[in-house]
Amino acid sequence: MSVDLLVPILFNGMSLSAIYILVALGFTLVFGIMRVVNFAHGEFAMMGGFWLLFLLTRLHLSYWVVLPLAAVLVGVSSLLPEQLVFRPLYGQELPSMIAALGLSVAISEGAVIVFGVHERNIPSAFQGLFMLGRFTFPEDRLVVMAIALAALAAFWAFVRFTRIGLALRTVAQDREIAEVQGIDTRATYRITFFLATMMAGLGGALFAQIYALSPYMGSVPLMKAFIIVIIGGLGSVPGAALGGVLLGMSESFLGTFFGASVAEFASFGAIILLLVLRPWGLLGTPEG
Repeated sequence: MSVDLLVPILFNGMSLSAIYILVALGFTLVFGIMRVVNFAHGEFAMMGGFWLLFLLTRLHLSYWVVLPLAAVLVGVSSLLPEQLVFRPLYGQELPSMIAALGLSVAISEGAVIVFGVHERNIPSAFQGLFMLGRFTFPEDRLVVMAIALAALAAFWAFVRFTRIGLALRTVAQDREIAEVQGIDTRATYRITFFLATMMAGLGGALFAQIYALSPYMGSVPLMKAFIIVIIGGLGSVPGAALGGVLLGMSESFLGTFFGASVAEFASFGAIILLLVLRPWGLLGTPEG
């Protein structure tokens, strides 16, 4: 394989991996702390894309203002369904899954009513090319990858070095011990859900810039997140990072040489094999 072909494949795989990890982190964070499989996670990602489009085209704000604002708005808007739908079902995996499925349908169909069913493109704020030696990289992809990596670094620093992050880690390890130590687990759950949906909104906004935006686009980031957390281990943050890299790189390589269908087939084949041989994932831990 020539360097001229290898470098673009690696660049594409890195950009995909960064977005996939961003979306999957929120998905696995909610399960790891709240024991909820949030099947509406993809719809929150879709909301990030529509908030970005609205703020860019209607309010004409700067891209650097709009992108974090769209993510925050998704997080804020998720607090109501967190209170009404998920809070009564914390720790109840099957009922919460069914409720999340209903919420995902409600959000997507609500978006159809408001925005229509057709796909649309988000105007790119960066349309140039970046030259590095004999290689050419689209600026929009570089910006998307840099933003995703910066957001992941900020999330890691927040969880690692702040008191709230310490509370999140404590609740994830043992809820009862956390409550004995005086940690408000309900407030921790609310913060967790806000952070998870905010990351989903940011990932969805970045995803929609590269591909297309529609009310039904949430199924794609949800499926990617689901594949990643199965590969890495449901509830494992390092596993989400590893799974995102493996999925992004494999899609880039296989998609380039064999097409998108083969890449999708390989992803689901790997999941089936992993569920048979190691159902708790590469970095997860077996329960019970």
